[in-house]
Amino acid sequence: MIKKTLATLLFSSALLVSSLSFAETLEHNMETLAKNYKAFNKAENTKDAQKALDSMKTAALDAKKVKLKTADRKALTSDALYDQLIGQIDKASALLKAGQLAQAKIEGQKLKTIRDAGHSVYHHH
Repeated sequence: MIKKTLATLLFSSALLVSSLSFAETLEHNMETLAKNYKAFNKAENTKDAQKALDSMKTAALDAKKVKLKTADRKALTSDALYDQLIGQIDKASALLKAGQLAQAKIEGQKLKTIRDAGHSVYHHH
């Protein structure tokens, strides 16, 4: 009986630590996205803008590993939102590679719209 209780307690503790770890990782990725979104918008050259987009893409890909749940059945899944975000980062990146910084920044403004859509469904205070 004590062994079962101890095993259950250890398993529950492991799940809790795992959940906290995912939450911390997700929070870190969201901070990275926000910081680099600002850096992208402030960038004065394609190199700095690309560096910010690369960091954003890495954070988005890592954040996508955490499957978020919502009660809103009509809402896009977190995977779909991350796919939109990554796709938009790729569009801005392609413009940068073509030397079109100003156009990339205009395209990059859509990242905020995607972020806001995700936060309206998945961000809980």
